[in-house]
Amino acid sequence: MNQQGQVRWNKVIFVDWHGVLSLDPFWMSIIHNEEHPLHSSLSEAVRYLFAENDSLVRDWMRGNVTTSQIVDSLQIEANPEFPPDYLARKSVDDCQLMRVNSQLILLLQSAQQTGTAIVLATDNMDCFHDVILRARQQSPRLKETKTTSFFTTARLFDDVLCSSTQRILKSEDPRRFFEHWLSSHTLDFSDALLLDDLEKNCREFQAAGGTAIQWKSDLLDVEAGKFHTELKSWLQIS
Repeated sequence: MNQQGQVRWNKVIFVDWHGVLSLDPFWMSIIHNEEHPLHSSLSEAVRYLFAENDSLVRDWMRGNVTTSQIVDSLQIEANPEFPPDYLARKSVDDCQLMRVNSQLILLLQSAQQTGTAIVLATDNMDCFHDVILRARQQSPRLKETKTTSFFTTARLFDDVLCSSTQRILKSEDPRRFFEHWLSSHTLDFSDALLLDDLEKNCREFQAAGGTAIQWKSDLLDVEAGKFHTELKSWLQIS
């Protein structure tokens, strides 16, 4: 893991998490398991939360609302099988189960070898931020398992920018979100590339002076090839 002050990067790639590196949802061990006692109630509550309560989700991503408060808002009926903090703990534990786009990771690793920093830049929640930082601090495991792709990916990042600690979303003020990190590493937006699935985030980042590539996960092979070509061009390598 690179430490600030020990490495002088010439460029940086800011990469988004959900919709780019992973497509898996929160509480995936419950939502993806129809046999789980809370599957139906939680799936419906989460669907409503993200589809109908955008302002609350955005406050969650800005760090204005905690995961525990979100769990309370879901109003899931208590189940004697589980402790009171079960869903709050699962919001953290299940992040570690999220499957990662290994094809994209290989491309980012190759970029890293050119002296380019790889920084996770995600509009995300306190529970995710806690677990990604914890994963980055863990030592590599001797044997790979089905869940270690999350830990391997966490250790790839040279740093993490998360909206719940930045207190703002990427598209709301890209200078406030990114500029401190850039200036503290003697870089500017002209040295930065954003890889994001949202057109608005890409547009605002470009307006601030950076380069952006919109990632479309439903066209994985096409996008990977396109990204590889554009990445080599941006890095100015053949």
